[in-house]
Amino acid sequence: MVAERPLARHSELLVTRPPEADEVAQALADRIARLEDALADELADLLGGVRPVVTCGKIEQANSGKLHKIIEPVANNFRFADVGGREVLASLSHGSALALTDQVFGGSGEWAGSLPESMPASASLTLRRAAEALGSALGAMFDHSEAIPLVARGEIIGKFVSTNDAGSFITCRAEVAVGESKPWNVLLMWREAHASSLLDQQPVHASPTADLNIAQRLSAQPFAQIPLPLRAVLARIDVPVSRISDLAPGDTLPLTLGSTIALRMADREIARGEVGASDGVLALRLSSIAWNSLLKGQEQ
Repeated sequence: MVAERPLARHSELLVTRPPEADEVAQALADRIARLEDALADELADLLGGVRPVVTCGKIEQANSGKLHKIIEPVANNFRFADVGGREVLASLSHGSALALTDQVFGGSGEWAGSLPESMPASASLTLRRAAEALGSALGAMFDHSEAIPLVARGEIIGKFVSTNDAGSFITCRAEVAVGESKPWNVLLMWREAHASSLLDQQPVHASPTADLNIAQRLSAQPFAQIPLPLRAVLARIDVPVSRISDLAPGDTLPLTLGSTIALRMADREIARGEVGASDGVLALRLSSIAWNSLLKGQEQ
């Protein structure tokens, strides 16, 4: 006897369940020792060979409202993201940033005066190097062959997490002590889904075609032939209603072109470029692509 139809087979996607928040938190806790060792090694290069003691506190869960409460209104916030779109956020208070800067330049890390309204240039340079050290330590924590790159930096945490963000977060505060100096700390934050993805090394929203890169997927059918209208606005001007009512054929309206022109798909800017000519027609020479800047932290 031969079946008229193929026998049904169970899909692993249907019988498996995503890990619970407590399980993700525990899995992160199991890797904390790697983070402590790696961050201590990376900061030693920044501190002139002095290896600090890095101690991570308890892994905790938080929502966006709690993040906005525990992070100072103005702080040094960083967003790291790998090519799979998995993010790690970090935040240093101005006090911690100044303590680290003082230690980098041979001081004790003690800051007696009031905090400045803006960070000095020395602190900005120190924070850039500290971010590189943290990205390398995070890469080691999750068995990456390279550092997780820094893709954005800002003083307001709302730039990365809005107050009405519905996501669930997992946090851990790493305390860094250099000799007998007062420790400073950095708060690390993961979206729960991204932490789970980092732990099992799967891209966010993984699919059966996750092994294909973006270019391969978009060049395949049925997506390849979908027409998407692009729009490049050369100039916009503001003209009073009274002037518009008096317009007549032959009138001249001056246009001022910017140094770069935005290329938009619907209302989203996807690239920027310079206006020129190609084969005798007006053309736009692209100078930056939005997703390259996001994933690699630099314009392509």
